[in-house]
Amino acid sequence: MGFDIDLKHLRYLVAVADEGSFTRGAEALGMTQPALSRAIKALEEALGTPLFVRAQHRLELTEAGRMLTQEARTLLETANAALARVARLGREGPRLRVTARGCDIDVLQKLVASYNERFPGELPARGMMVDWRVQAGQVRTGEADVTLLRAPFESRGLDSDLIRADPRVVMLPESHPLAGRESIHRRELAGEAFPLWPDLTPAEKDYWLGVDLADHDWKPGPLVRDAAQLVGSIRLGDGIGFIALSHVPAPLPAGISVVPVEGLSASQLRIAWAASMTSPDVARFVRHATEHAVAVA
Repeated sequence: MGFDIDLKHLRYLVAVADEGSFTRGAEALGMTQPALSRAIKALEEALGTPLFVRAQHRLELTEAGRMLTQEARTLLETANAALARVARLGREGPRLRVTARGCDIDVLQKLVASYNERFPGELPARGMMVDWRVQAGQVRTGEADVTLLRAPFESRGLDSDLIRADPRVVMLPESHPLAGRESIHRRELAGEAFPLWPDLTPAEKDYWLGVDLADHDWKPGPLVRDAAQLVGSIRLGDGIGFIALSHVPAPLPAGISVVPVEGLSASQLRIAWAASMTSPDVARFVRHATEHAVAVA
């Protein structure tokens, strides 16, 4: 049995579910409330089941409504990503857009170069640097085809494979009592202050603090928004920070010491793509990346 339902009906459903009312949903969509109510009613009639019930002056989703809203979000995201990829094809021509944050550009360059050399007759790949905060989102929306990103990350709508796993080290001010050690265990750093990045998810925060494997006391340090602020705060003695060994700058910034740390999870570099992606070019690049992970390390 088929259903004569447009994507716009799914957008209407998600808007009402998010806003909790037809009035606010209509305002968010830029349409009138009666038109939105009629559209939702038509959707319910087409499906043969109610999607909303009124509860204490607020709309609530029925079980069917919750299921359809969840599926609708995925369908809308997939459709929008497909349209974005087509629009990008028109602007840029046929090619794979592969992204990474600045600290992983070396791996990105080597993978893109080796892929293009290995498959000269296939769709070429182009590497681009992006902010780590938008990496996963750009793949979901079709702005990028694949990305190299560091775990943990929000995996909703994504598939990924491991490229490499780097040990992590601690950056300390040179004046720190443990700065001269050959190695440190994470428990020896209990109670230390850590500069914090804004808007971290709970999993990202636990990883950054080194408490994802075992609980340790810690104190909040200053808020930092880039690597320069992080290094500066550590140099001034306002905290310490864990980074992947492969990300340690050479030469080290003045006033900074780096020491290996036991009891920390590794820094995983993964290649990620949209779970709904069926492109053979993306599949080919992913296979190439996983097969050549050691060569580019």
